[in-house]
Amino acid sequence: MKHHQLTALVAVADHGGINAAARALHLTQPAITKAIKDLEAELGIVLLVRQTRGVTLTPEGQTLLARARLIVRELERAEEDMGLLKGQRGGKLVIGVTPLAGLTIVPKAFARFRQAWPEVELNFIEFTSEQIVENLRNGTLDVAVGAATGRHGDAPVQWEELFSLPTSLAVHRDSPLAASTTLAELQHAEWIHADITDRFPAFLSALFESQDLPPPRRVTRCTSQALFHSLAMQNDVVFFWSLFAIGMPMLRERFKALPLTADLPRLSMSLLVREDSMLTRAADYFARCIREVAREEWTALD
Repeated sequence: MKHHQLTALVAVADHGGINAAARALHLTQPAITKAIKDLEAELGIVLLVRQTRGVTLTPEGQTLLARARLIVRELERAEEDMGLLKGQRGGKLVIGVTPLAGLTIVPKAFARFRQAWPEVELNFIEFTSEQIVENLRNGTLDVAVGAATGRHGDAPVQWEELFSLPTSLAVHRDSPLAASTTLAELQHAEWIHADITDRFPAFLSALFESQDLPPPRRVTRCTSQALFHSLAMQNDVVFFWSLFAIGMPMLRERFKALPLTADLPRLSMSLLVREDSMLTRAADYFARCIREVAREEWTALD
């Protein structure tokens, strides 16, 4: 397997077709086609299925793709490190963030990083904590900063907890539920959450069962942050947020944290890297900025 073959496979998967991959890599369509065919011939398996509207990867192709992404990105990182040894200060960083990370720690860390590394191309991509773990695993992300109520299985990801924030159940200030002080008053409400897994419904069930109450029956999943905000603004719904987010100037005018006695988990803000990852100097410096900002401005709130 050669580098250009794996690069072609990754580009085809990312862009949905050979022509689109050729444009992205600034190559000709025949060059991409030959790279894929040579790779298939070398491995003795079919990687792509050509269709009228692009291509799809076979199961074998999907298996190779996971490793190809990691190999391609690691080679790019090696080239960036070699460039640094020659005095170059460029390169690329792909950083995963969860919404709360973007509201808290990342902006000041970004400003600090930019002072030292003005030429690095930065890409901040918002994911759920589950998606962050997967994209660290496959090498798409260099580092990530995310908030979660717990770790995710046995994924090969190192979690470095920076600080934690208290949480609350919340509603719109004009909601009839705004005066609620017990879970029993919320049992028949509409709940919304942004968790792509089943952990939040399970948490909700456990929370109500701890007070001998049946869990709510109307629980809506919404993974769009824009739609989530609109639903919370325009509907009588209950949701789970950090107290920090609810207390932000624009949000505290619209939403109210409910003064319940329920024992709610804290949200842990963590720096995440792949366990066996060798960070580039730029990535290592960004991680240092995250740690410094956390220590100087956020640990005291923990």
